Amino acid sequence: MNILKRTVLGGIAALALAANALAAYPDKPIRIVVPYAAGGPTDAMARILQEPLQKALGGAVVIVDNVQGVGGALGAQQVLRAPADGYTLFLGNNGPSAVTPLLQKNAGFDPLKDFAPISMVAKSTMVLTVGADVPAKDMASFLSWARQSNGKANFASAGVGSLGHLGTELLLKDAGLTMTHIPYKGQAPTLNALLGGEVQVLLTTPTEAMRGQVAAGRIKLVGVSSETTSPHDPKADVIARSVPGFVLYSWFALMAREGTPQPIIDRLNKAVVSVVALPEVQQRFSALGVDAESSAPAKVMDYVKQDVTRWSAIIREKNIQPE
Repeated sequence: MNILKRTVLGGIAALALAANALAAYPDKPIRIVVPYAAGGPTDAMARILQEPLQKALGGAVVIVDNVQGVGGALGAQQVLRAPADGYTLFLGNNGPSAVTPLLQKNAGFDPLKDFAPISMVAKSTMVLTVGADVPAKDMASFLSWARQSNGKANFASAGVGSLGHLGTELLLKDAGLTMTHIPYKGQAPTLNALLGGEVQVLLTTPTEAMRGQVAAGRIKLVGVSSETTSPHDPKADVIARSVPGFVLYSWFALMAREGTPQPIIDRLNKAVVSVVALPEVQQRFSALGVDAESSAPAKVMDYVKQDVTRWSAIIREKNIQPE
């Protein structure tokens, strides 16, 4: 048998093996890596999706694996060390999927090249809140007060480089304002800081606890970061109407390692789209304060590209360094 014939036959055999593997997918457990500790909102979303995804994928076992650390980079690295076969997936968001590689030199991955998007899973409007003593109840009065404060106001975030930090810096830039950043260790302490008067401003993803404090009048909600009125906060001003172009979402998406065969990506996308459309999934996501939303893979990459572009600029202009 000559070399050319052996090469052709070898290629045919390889294609046949690949086709058989795709036809059998999934024939072993699928692991969804969550880059945060158990109990948080991203972990909760993964566990809401877990059982219906198993059904949508023909009874395949779906395992949720929490791998926290380095702003989500450790979880991302685990996915990238696994084979590109669709059995190790990543539930990413703005942070590990866009911001962390811009801030952490040891992140070890490129957000634009190393992941193959599958589908959006959810997104959440952010809310702009102020302390009870701040004389603002809407965007007009907030901007007036912020300008008169002459840079003496403080704003909180869940940490340097968090979405709340970068989002507030972008809002201040677009509105021509100056404030001092006070970083905290996580989201819960930021609400306590706002309640205690340590800070006057907090842009963040809303929580049930925060909504309770707004309802009790202990803090005030002055704006939302969506394009239009939020169904969750229908009485709140839309920030973009006072600060043109300012639209910001916390988004969540399922991804695989780059190089995963397209038929597997398509199979997973179809499954995720069907699961996210389920009324019970929509309701459980809504209870977390997020809106269930699926998409074509390309839309996920649009979000990643948008975030990499705008946060690169903010990080550079403000000389933001990791903690």
